[in-house]
Amino acid sequence: MKYLKTKHERNSAKITTLTVLIIALLMFVVGAPYKEIPEEYGVAINFGEPSVVNNKMAPDNPTKSEEVVEDVQEEETNTEEQVEEEQEEPVEEDTEEEPSEEEKAEEEAAENAAEEAAKEKAAEELLAQQEAEALKLEAEKVAKEKAEAEKAAEEKAKAEREAKAKADAEARKAAKAKAEREAREAKERADKAAAAKAAAAKAEADRKAAAAAAEAKNKNGGSDVVGFALIEEAPIYPGCEGLDNAARKKCMSQKVAQFVGANFDQTIASDLGFTGSQKITIYFKISKTGQIIDIRARAADPKLVAEAVRVTKMLPKLKPGIQQGKPVIVPFSAPIRFAKQ
Repeated sequence: MKYLKTKHERNSAKITTLTVLIIALLMFVVGAPYKEIPEEYGVAINFGEPSVVNNKMAPDNPTKSEEVVEDVQEEETNTEEQVEEEQEEPVEEDTEEEPSEEEKAEEEAAENAAEEAAKEKAAEELLAQQEAEALKLEAEKVAKEKAEAEKAAEEKAKAEREAKAKADAEARKAAKAKAEREAREAKERADKAAAAKAAAAKAEADRKAAAAAAEAKNKNGGSDVVGFALIEEAPIYPGCEGLDNAARKKCMSQKVAQFVGANFDQTIASDLGFTGSQKITIYFKISKTGQIIDIRARAADPKLVAEAVRVTKMLPKLKPGIQQGKPVIVPFSAPIRFAKQ
């Protein structure tokens, strides 16, 4: 049945069913209408002595009343025995099958324990399944992270190799360009130095030729050109007045050197790549009127020569040199030194 799940419910149903059957049997047997024995039977039984004939006939031919009484007695006896049996049987069955309160409590506790054990087992299985799934997810996550890390490391290594190759190529290219530039600059410096040397040699030759010509003229009876070292009265640079001849020469050399050094554009040497101390020699003549004429210069680069000429042209007017009481032309040369700034 649907609602007889537990043993206790089944036992209760059995007991109830048996009780209903017993009551039904009792009502069927005991509740039947009672039939009294007819008076004629009682009269026949209670009064009078049996005759001889009747006594003789008794064993073989019982009377009708006796048969009825015996049947009724026998039926009552059977009914009583049946009722007693029916009453005894349910009692014995009830005694055997109905459990006690302790047994019921134990059964309920056992059922509850079984249910709890089943629930715990199901919870453990669910927890184990969840742990297995979590471990699986964690393993997949670790594998994915590892794959991503390996991929990132490979990409990083590839990028580093490409960057290194690019840097090496650029370094080689820069080194080649630098070498070419240095070679070109060295060649330019060498060419400039050779040109400057050639110009200086030519200037020196011209100076020597001019000096020789002046000396030849002096030997032949005087000349309008007298060397700075031989002049009787040297030209006077502004600020050198009131000095003797030797002092005037020294003062003039210092003033010229200071003027040229102060006005010379020294960045030209830096732009040309020159380093350290530089030397430039300037040549010019002081005319009979004190003007600066025939300006020349000697340096390591034509640009330096041009700058020296430019600055020399800026010299102030001097008082001319005097030889034998007459103004003469006086050649002058001065080395100019400066350090690259």
